[in-house]
Amino acid sequence: APPNGGGEVGITYSSSNSAPGGIDFVGSADAVGFEYHSAADAMGVTGLKFGVSASFNEEATTTVSGAFDTGYGAGVTYVTTAGDTSVTVGAGYTASDMICTSLTKDTAGGHVGISAVTGDLTVAAAYGSGDTVRVSTGMVQRNSDATEFGVKYVSGDITFAVGYLNSTSVDETYGTSGSGIEDSKTHTSASIDYVIASGVTGTVGYRDQEGSDENTVLTTDSGSSWYIGANISF
Repeated sequence: APPNGGGEVGITYSSSNSAPGGIDFVGSADAVGFEYHSAADAMGVTGLKFGVSASFNEEATTTVSGAFDTGYGAGVTYVTTAGDTSVTVGAGYTASDMICTSLTKDTAGGHVGISAVTGDLTVAAAYGSGDTVRVSTGMVQRNSDATEFGVKYVSGDITFAVGYLNSTSVDETYGTSGSGIEDSKTHTSASIDYVIASGVTGTVGYRDQEGSDENTVLTTDSGSSWYIGANISF
């Protein structure tokens, strides 16, 4: 994910706002399965790495509440250089089959991102899109997407970071067609971290945000906030 402003800033979005808080919102699976991660420079390509995974639930049965059956995922990263800049490109896709008497969509989606690092400066962007199914608390289907941008600059003991998120989601009752009316989250964050002493880092953060539910802006989700604090480790 791209850099974003630090600190515990932000007005809490309402629970009814189903828009995702980042690009990595797709992913559901069962505990029985496998993962495989390649070594660096996979298949003889310098800078290439990949991973695959799958999960299985042969005991899953069709019910009104639904159950996850088979899931799989794949991801790849590629690192290269352009002059003094190191560029990383990453992408991933995951899907899970659901069995349910009223299901009209499964969980499936992916994301892609790119970052460029030149000395102490990092610039990154990413996008994710897909369908999700919530089965834990009420049956809800969602079609969502998220876009993120971020910049980070380190100068000695000081780190500057700026981030932006825009995400939307159309949620509907399980087994029904989408209404096309979106929930959304948009926020811009910024922060300055300063190493005060060994193990002590002070942070000043700021975030401005707007949230909407069913295409209606909510004042409880929207506004600006500041954070001043310190992280102490010993």
